[in-house]
Amino acid sequence: MTYWIKNWPQPAHIRAIQTSRYLAQHDLFDLHPKQSDPKLIDQFITDFNLPHEPMFLKQVHGQQIVEYNQIPKKQLILEADACFTRKPQIICTVMTADCLPVLLTDTAGSFVAAVHCGWRSLYANILQKTLNRIKSEHPVLAWFGPCIQQLQYEVDDDFVAHYIKKHPNTQSAFTPIITGKSFADLHALAQIQLAASGVSQITSSNLCTYALKDYYSWRQSSTCKRVASLIWLDSQPIHP
Repeated sequence: MTYWIKNWPQPAHIRAIQTSRYLAQHDLFDLHPKQSDPKLIDQFITDFNLPHEPMFLKQVHGQQIVEYNQIPKKQLILEADACFTRKPQIICTVMTADCLPVLLTDTAGSFVAAVHCGWRSLYANILQKTLNRIKSEHPVLAWFGPCIQQLQYEVDDDFVAHYIKKHPNTQSAFTPIITGKSFADLHALAQIQLAASGVSQITSSNLCTYALKDYYSWRQSSTCKRVASLIWLDSQPIHP
């Protein structure tokens, strides 16, 4: 079921939502703008009192970051895998189907950000680069949404060697290689990167997109359908 994200210590004026393949009684709620049902999008906007229709990036598993100073005028016109804003009533969102969605704010609620963390984006340090762009003066808070969990995320030994060569401190995020295979932990890869940026307050949903029918999984079915993680400032932040 699509739900408000309330299990992390975000400031009161921060709003965050995680969608699933279910919206109320409806099945197959798909947020990908190329195939979404307009009627369900309208219902989603109404049910959750969204400030506007969610606008999506053209995600390319890279390291590009965009700052929103106004609502994008069209879907998929900005090529990036992270977005952030300091303006109220502008939704930052990413769509996923196994990759790790990370939502960010700080203890003052001075900004919000949504980051699409597949292994390629993490390899390119997208979380660190996003935080470097934002330059918050307050402690940062992170929320990890549903993604493929380590027990389901099998990779080969070349993948592990390639990743660790660039990021030697990530060896603990991979299980020992047996018969050329290992299992990668996207949570651990993201946590290591956030820790390098001084972020220690991380809340995780710990939900597996591969194992749970509530979510879409590209690894399981090569689906083109997507869920989304959304965050926005409901009003101007109140600084402590």
